[in-house]
Amino acid sequence: MDQFYQQLRKVQKKERNNGTLARVDETFYNDIHEYLDDLRRQAMEDPFSNAHGILKEAQIIATEICERREHKITDAAVVNIHRSYHLFTGKPQFDLVDTTPLNLTPEEEKFYYSLLDTLKNHRGAISLEKLSDDEDEASQAKTNDTQSTTLVPPKNDPVLEKSDEINKAEAIVEEKTQPPKREVISPQPEPVKPKVEEKPKVTPPNANIEDNPNAMDEVDEFYDLESQKIAKDSELVTMLVFDDVGPIVGVDEKVYGPFRSQDLVTLPMINAKIFFKNRKGRQVKI
Repeated sequence: MDQFYQQLRKVQKKERNNGTLARVDETFYNDIHEYLDDLRRQAMEDPFSNAHGILKEAQIIATEICERREHKITDAAVVNIHRSYHLFTGKPQFDLVDTTPLNLTPEEEKFYYSLLDTLKNHRGAISLEKLSDDEDEASQAKTNDTQSTTLVPPKNDPVLEKSDEINKAEAIVEEKTQPPKREVISPQPEPVKPKVEEKPKVTPPNANIEDNPNAMDEVDEFYDLESQKIAKDSELVTMLVFDDVGPIVGVDEKVYGPFRSQDLVTLPMINAKIFFKNRKGRQVKI
């Protein structure tokens, strides 16, 4: 049993270090199952033996070997299909060269060829030739359906001629028996009254312009609130600095600073508000 465990460790090392499959016996997977079954039997017979630890390690090693070999087989199948089955270059051709990976077990060989078949079917489904054939078949089926649903009545059919005569006679009788149509008089629209333009209200001189943005003065001109706001933000204020701050560019494009703690400086209100908000200074009225 210890000999097979060492063999598993060697195969694990080769699968990690090499890009190709490690050489194993054809009965490799069956031998793994038999080895694990023997370890389980030993663990049940002697609970104090080291079979429990060896069983867990052997399961981890066997799983890693299987997963690494699956990745290598899958990559080989994809690469071989890419080399042999060309897409979007005219008529696709499948000229698979014998590049089957070495050291495959019978189970892995079956898995490899099943991957090739799946990839080949997929590429055949998305090839240009397949797509064009599907479009032709769909258009042909649509044409056949249209032709089958369009019926042309035969000419000189006595049954159809008799049916037409009966329909014409019924139409004449129905037209004679209907009461005369009454003329509907539509009501005349009411005349539209001309709109009287309202004169804009004049805002008294003591009115608050900010509460009424649409206010006008006595000469019917709007107050420019935006200019007033810009002028207010550009107003210079005196500020006491709390911390050391580097130079800044004010809203009036002038450079202010650098500032030192306890400095009294004058700068625009909109820039001073940043100091107030971050508690780097406060306004001082002199």
